[in-house]
Amino acid sequence: MADLVADARAEAAQRGARVLRAHCWTSEDGRRVREYEELGFTATLKFEQLRSDGSIWPGRLLQTRV
Repeated sequence: MADLVADARAEAAQRGARVLRAHCWTSEDGRRVREYEELGFTATLKFEQLRSDGSIWPGRLLQTRV
């Protein structure tokens, strides 16, 4: 994931963006959110997405300065 984030940062900087945002599945143990935090992101908004099967997809919005 670090390589993907590095590519996204480089492209965002090239386009003149000042903030890079991502969203991810929260999961029961929060591992994915922690991975983003270790890459310099700050967790912000929690959200829930209703899926077509009626289940809820728990997510988190994260952001970092470019």
